[in-house]
Amino acid sequence: MFSTRSVQSLRKLFAGYHEPLPLSKEQSQKLLDGLKASFRNQLDLEYGQASDNSIAPAKFASEALQLRHSAASRHLKSILSNPLFSYKRESPAQPLLSPLSIAKRDPMDVFDHAVARGMMTLKAATGCVVAKRQLLSAPDSFTEMSASETAARIVRWLRSSGAESDLKFLDNQQFIRALTPFLIAEGLEGVAWEWITRTVDDSSGTLHNELRVQRASYVLAELVRTKSQPQYGNLDAAISAILEAEQRFQNSPLLPDLLISPWRSVSWLSTVEAYSRTAASEKLFDAHMATADLLPRAFTVEKAHLHLYHPTHPDHTPALHFFNDRENLRKLVQRLSPDRLDLAKLKGMGIMPWIAFLGHDTINHLTQSGRSQEAEDVTELLRSEMADAFTNFPSPT
Repeated sequence: MFSTRSVQSLRKLFAGYHEPLPLSKEQSQKLLDGLKASFRNQLDLEYGQASDNSIAPAKFASEALQLRHSAASRHLKSILSNPLFSYKRESPAQPLLSPLSIAKRDPMDVFDHAVARGMMTLKAATGCVVAKRQLLSAPDSFTEMSASETAARIVRWLRSSGAESDLKFLDNQQFIRALTPFLIAEGLEGVAWEWITRTVDDSSGTLHNELRVQRASYVLAELVRTKSQPQYGNLDAAISAILEAEQRFQNSPLLPDLLISPWRSVSWLSTVEAYSRTAASEKLFDAHMATADLLPRAFTVEKAHLHLYHPTHPDHTPALHFFNDRENLRKLVQRLSPDRLDLAKLKGMGIMPWIAFLGHDTINHLTQSGRSQEAEDVTELLRSEMADAFTNFPSPT
């Protein structure tokens, strides 16, 4: 029960309250117009401001909406193209990389799976690229490689993960060697040139010159080696890549050292392995020989061998000059060879096997040219001076 005083107080409180009268038709229309104007202003701010607070024409509104949707679509596409979002996740019950699933799946699907979960490493990526190449119907099937998007996915991952920012992955030569054929097949050779250029032009001072040369030279050498193969190009294409490097980095003090490995690679392919590929054109062969003038050392053996294999006028004179300098040859052999070396066990472009191949080819060239006595002299020289270096030197054929 309320007291009499409380009741009286409540009555006084509500005595002045009256139920508001309903809005007239004119007042209702005015309120509706105000709400519509406020809503329209908000739309103008969101999709494009109309001038003089007027109602935007339908065409303007349509264009603004289209632009907004286009920008949103591009943004969404850029997000979804990130490898972290590019893989369709499977049931959590399925193991990440079970041996059975790996055996049945495309290696690059496994790559995408691991990238999506943030578990991809450079070593694993190398394994995926190598496995992808082995999975092709032919190891060097250019058509299959170009359509595989292997390099595209690898490059996208390097960029999205931040690995491309410092280029430390260039120290992994196995990774570069596996990836380069896919870069060329997929038309992404420019990415490799970008890596080389950034390394050569690096002015941060954080990398010493030796490391910069090592990284850039290896990438360039792999480009050259790959482009020299028939399915990717030929020796002309390989030499052209070296000439492009000369042009790009002509003002860099690193150029002479940068060119050594690629130049020796093409020289080896043009001489020792000449039997396995078409010879370069005379113009580019001459350009390749001229590149030797830029190198920091003489490379006498390599240049003598190139003269012997010139596509139009082979010349044995530099080779004879090298072998006739018996004292220099003896010093070279003593300095480079251990107690005994077996030529068959030597791999790569070592100077000792190169001397042996040069000698063998010089003897053959002299013999075929009717210069039998000079051929005998070189044979005897090699037997006497290099007997301790090679157990079985190849005899002239």
